[in-house]
Amino acid sequence: MLVFISDIHLRAGGRTNVPRVEQLKRFWQRLETARRSDRVTLCFVGDTFDLVRDPSWFATPHRPYHPMTPELEAQVEKLIRATLEAEKDFFALLKGQVASGALDVELILGNHDRMLNEVPGARVAIRQALGLEGGKDEFPMERRFEEEGVLAYHGHVADAVSSHEEGVPFAELFCPELITRFPLEIRRQLDLQHPHLDDIDDVRPVVAVPTWVRTLAQTEGKAVGEQISKVWAGLVEEFLDNPHVVGWFKQNHRRFRFDFAQKMKVLLAMSARRGLKEQSRFTAAHDVLFRLLDTKFSGTAAKKLGEKGNARLRYVVNGHTHFANMTPLGTLNGGRACYFNVGTWRTVHQLGHEGTPSFMPFDAMGYLAFFGKNDPLGRELEWWQGAVLPR
Repeated sequence: MLVFISDIHLRAGGRTNVPRVEQLKRFWQRLETARRSDRVTLCFVGDTFDLVRDPSWFATPHRPYHPMTPELEAQVEKLIRATLEAEKDFFALLKGQVASGALDVELILGNHDRMLNEVPGARVAIRQALGLEGGKDEFPMERRFEEEGVLAYHGHVADAVSSHEEGVPFAELFCPELITRFPLEIRRQLDLQHPHLDDIDDVRPVVAVPTWVRTLAQTEGKAVGEQISKVWAGLVEEFLDNPHVVGWFKQNHRRFRFDFAQKMKVLLAMSARRGLKEQSRFTAAHDVLFRLLDTKFSGTAAKKLGEKGNARLRYVVNGHTHFANMTPLGTLNGGRACYFNVGTWRTVHQLGHEGTPSFMPFDAMGYLAFFGKNDPLGRELEWWQGAVLPR
């Protein structure tokens, strides 16, 4: 039995309405019923750990987008060991099932934990926590499961925000300097202990974050809202002046084209204009970028199935977006083909704007399971998604 989950985003101090170990206990109960006596291979499809959005970066001179140095390597290993300690019950449950022979664990890296392949000590610590062999061996960025016909990779390769063939992806600049810093700066500058400040970490996709900030400011009354907008505008100004960011825009801008780099720059500049009254213009700008990102994943999946070495594969499994998806791809490689996104195991704040733009929070959980040929119900696979909305 082969099972995929994704985007748990573990880090010390990370927020969750339901403890991760409790989620895992419920999940394992379901797998126990379905697997019968089969061994389960549980594949984490990236962003199991979140090394990009950890607030503790700001207690150091290091950032996740800096070139790797021995000092940065030590900081990454420190973050991983702190996460393993904070989630020790979660890892103990997995390790126990591995030791019993009921479970194998596979880890694929995503954009938020890709640095692990530059930090051998962190890889050793993770494998020890899970009871896995391999020591310092690098984790894969994609995996082929020939028997089930599956190609699994995180999915960020189809996202211009989160991947880049050379240099640092834009999200590794944007996430720490704007998303992670925003609640820290609001508390520091305004002494405001707002209950929803940390919700910014759950907004997906990241291009919706400026809309979320404006929505927060507009719901807090004029005086407080203006202060919130002022803090955001200051962070955006600092961000656009950051030498690493300036270099990214120069590297990615194509002359005489309104390209992705220019669209991101305009969106950020618009978000910092506290006097902008036409909310519809801002929301429309968000929609343009959202559609640009949202349409690429299944198309990229189909192209990958056509690559050399994938002739026996018909299914592609991603995470990354935090939004579950199942898209039939037609007939490829001699059979029915399909793209799956298994979503996330964390809270998501999703924008709705048919009425007044606002965000709906929900706790998400999903998985995709492939069954053996002797499954008594005749199943090849099951794709399950769920959401819980708090009152």
